[in-house]
Amino acid sequence: MKFKKSLIFCALILSFLISSVSAQVSVGFNEGDWVEYTSTYTGNPPESYPVSSRMEINSIQGTQITVEINNILLNGTQTSRTETFDLETGSPDIIIIPANLGPGDEIHHEDLGTQTIERIENYDFKGTTRELVYANVLDVDFKWDRTTGIVVEFIQTTDTFTRTLTGVDTNIVQAQAQDSILLYGIIITIIAVIIIVIVLLLKKKK
Repeated sequence: MKFKKSLIFCALILSFLISSVSAQVSVGFNEGDWVEYTSTYTGNPPESYPVSSRMEINSIQGTQITVEINNILLNGTQTSRTETFDLETGSPDIIIIPANLGPGDEIHHEDLGTQTIERIENYDFKGTTRELVYANVLDVDFKWDRTTGIVVEFIQTTDTFTRTLTGVDTNIVQAQAQDSILLYGIIITIIAVIIIVIVLLLKKKK
């Protein structure tokens, strides 16, 4: 009876540790991660719109995210702003959504309320195949990287101009590859420890 309880206890520990490790990366990105964008236009956009942008993750507290966004505008002016938001209630302009969503899952816009993910498609970024999730919000076509939830592209069409924002560079792809190796290493170590404990318990029983 004691032996069975020990096995159950070990299994519970393993499950808890793995879920804890997974929870640490469930947001999809880390503090210090950044993405750079360019914006192209047709028609007559306002001079206050950006031609290039950089978004960097300043802090993560649970589902509360703080980002810094730096822009170079069409008129040459440089601007900088900091935004703090909670992924549970939605980010400004839905630049970031929860990670690993699929078709039918809901996202939240601060002003527009609930929106729905339409589909998933593969895309190539610097030789790495990743997944995009799509949604159309007020006639703006959004595409987010599924693993991170960070916007990769959107196409905004108005009566006077069309804007296409595209992610062109990031540190996240390389960082995530390193995180995955570390995560698998931790999980393998945990499993190895549990196996050793079980083997010792078996020997003790005999």
